Order: sequence, then C-alpha cells, then structure tokens
Amino acid sequence: MINDENEVFKTRLFTVKRVVLSMPDGKPREYDLVDIQNAVTILPIDEDDQVYFVKQFRIGSRSELLELPAGKIEPGEDPLITAERELREETGMAAKSLIHLGNFYMSPGYATEYMYCYLARGLYHSPLAPDLDEFLNLVKIPMPEVRRMVSEQTIEDSKTLAVLALAEKYLR
Repeated sequence: MINDENEVFKTRLFTVKRVVLSMPDGKPREYDLVDIQNAVTILPIDEDDQVYFVKQFRIGSRSELLELPAGKIEPGEDPLITAERELREETGMAAKSLIHLGNFYMSPGYATEYMYCYLARGLYHSPLAPDLDEFLNLVKIPMPEVRRMVSEQTIEDSKTLAVLALAEKYLR
C-alpha cells in the first residue's frame, strides 16, 4: 500500500513523484513514479487493406520510429473523442467506425500512462491541423507487409505492436 507520495519534479509533459510503499514484509520502499496523461493509439486500415502509419523522431530511441497514430487524452476528454481527433490530425483521415480493441498500461513499473486502443475503418478524407511540435511523415503499408515487418521485428514501437496484436481477431 502507498504510505506517502510527494512531487519531486514537474515538466509540461509529466510529473515525477517519490512514492513510499509498504512491502509484504512490512518494510517501506521508495519508488520514482512518472505521472503522465493517458493516451490513445489508432489502427487505421483503408478499403485497400493499407495501414496508415506515422514516422517521426523519438527522443527515447534517438531515431525515427514507424508508429500507429497516437496521442494524449486531454483532461476530462473521452478516449474515443481523442482517437477521432488524433486520427484526423496525424493522418488527415476520419473513420466511419472506431472499434474499441482494449486497453493496457504502457510501463507500469514506473509510469501511470494507460493506453486506449481503436481500430479505424471506413476511412475518408477529413484533415485537422497537426500539433505545432509534431513533424510526421505519413506512410501507408499493405497489411501483409505489416505482418512481415512484425515477424521480422522491424517495427520497434511497443504500442504499435500491442495494438496490432489486439486487432488480430478483426483482421483475419
């Protein structure tokens, strides 16, 4: 159980907290916890079985990564509304249907972020302006090629891999 929690550091994106937990042996242990907004990831697939990815530089990998469109949920916002907005901002497309695939914690050993996942079908052109700090390149890849890339481990983004696995029952 949590005995104590204090803010240590705050940025515009996240807060680091020092959390003291009681262990099963009764002894306290300190942890650092990254408190960060929840997010969504969307798997957009068009009528030609093309998957819409974004390619962008990620500081954690120090490289460009191929990822499914994703974004942070604004305070009080429904994850479905976030998914609709992020799809339009990042791909220029909207969807006639968004199917909820499931949810998961991104890195529960040190962070609070919870990911909501959607499959977008019935895509149609409906762009929104991207965020000012996003520099994305849209990439469309046929689903058979995506499956090959997963099996060859050339997709390295964890949320993308998780969403592809969650969607598999809809993609057969």
